[in-house]
Amino acid sequence: MAGLFICALTIRYAFADAPVQIVKDPSGSATDTMMKDQLLDELLRVSRMRTSEEVAVFDRTVQALSGQGFSRQELGVLFSMFADDTPHHEVMYGLLHLIEQGRDEGVIAALIESAPDMQRVAPEWLETFICRVLNHDPARDVLIASLRDMPSMEGAAEVISVVGGLKENASDRIRANASMVVSALM
Repeated sequence: MAGLFICALTIRYAFADAPVQIVKDPSGSATDTMMKDQLLDELLRVSRMRTSEEVAVFDRTVQALSGQGFSRQELGVLFSMFADDTPHHEVMYGLLHLIEQGRDEGVIAALIESAPDMQRVAPEWLETFICRVLNHDPARDVLIASLRDMPSMEGAAEVISVVGGLKENASDRIRANASMVVSALM
């Protein structure tokens, strides 16, 4: 019975609008990692949000992951869930905010690594993330440094391409910030 308790993680959904209830082992970090992995798996499973129940599960699972730290690999999984064809943009913004809770360095590195895949299935979400980075001074500085460090990476070229496009076709503030990034990379 004790072994079952150590490995136990239960995600309970009482009602469609109820918060996720997580029952976890109080013994510590190994179980916390397992819990996070299971929540990420659950999020990935319902990420297409084909039914109203999947939308509710996705939203509650994003909430349950709030406050967690994510590795670059985990952030890559989160970025892979974005799709421009989703009819549930408001729920996807919850995922965007979850990702933004992370440290700029890790989030931006994962964004750059994920950019080629995002450009294929979620170019609007990729542009949204880049615009948000451009509008946040510390994140913009990290973006510049990261792009300088990864110039040969396919994702860096993709991000630079999006930034270049924003330099020509965006609001005044975004255009100015995009120009700043492009100038800093020359």
